[in-house]
Amino acid sequence: MIDVIEQAHTLSPPKAASRIAHSIRSDIANGRLKTGDRLPPERALMEQFKVSRPTLREAMRLLETESLIEIARGQAGGARVRALDIAVTARQVGIFLQIEGTTLADVWQARTMLEPPAAGLVATRRPKAVLATLRASVAASEEALLRRDAAAYALSVSQFSEGLLSGIENKTLTLLCRLLRDIVRRQLRDVVARSFEVPGIEKMLRLNGRGRERAIDLIAAGDVEATERFWRLHLAGSASAFVSVGRADMPIDMTGEDGT
Repeated sequence: MIDVIEQAHTLSPPKAASRIAHSIRSDIANGRLKTGDRLPPERALMEQFKVSRPTLREAMRLLETESLIEIARGQAGGARVRALDIAVTARQVGIFLQIEGTTLADVWQARTMLEPPAAGLVATRRPKAVLATLRASVAASEEALLRRDAAAYALSVSQFSEGLLSGIENKTLTLLCRLLRDIVRRQLRDVVARSFEVPGIEKMLRLNGRGRERAIDLIAAGDVEATERFWRLHLAGSASAFVSVGRADMPIDMTGEDGT
């Protein structure tokens, strides 16, 4: 007599695949499976979950689509837990926002609301490694500006934001800020490239660099309130660059290659 559970799985492979994916996903989320761990061989998983090979492979495809595992083909292949990539999540969130017609100004406004308190948290700790990263990114911006290298300038600005966020200890705030930062990062090269064509833009970009230097000084001094207040003003002022190149009211674009 066919076991009732097995019969249900046979009749409804998609449901069985979802159940398997849920089980493995839970093991990853709860730390029972860690980055780099190999999943058991295919036959062992089929026996464990009492499913057919097509159903198991559908479950693996679900997990692979979520970027939770990577599957190597061939004799030495198999499924392995992969490191989570915030850029993958940010792209998915960004595509959703793009479908909704969300503009860069909209995303930047949200960043202006979230990131200043995060900068204030960094000022409470004043981590030396973070401060060194921030100073290096400002120096890279100045060098890129002298060379009029838009791609290098955009990269250095992104590195400043990433360095700032690396100093936050609040995991939830860090994740939200990084999602927004990554969405902005994908727009930044185009904005900077267009900005370089605007007469007198060098002065604005140099002032932007002085602003980042001022933020570093406030963080180094441990002045939490001043850091938060200044970074909010700085981000609001930086939005003028989008206006100057007519990019502020255009929907974000998350479909291009990851260039920065």
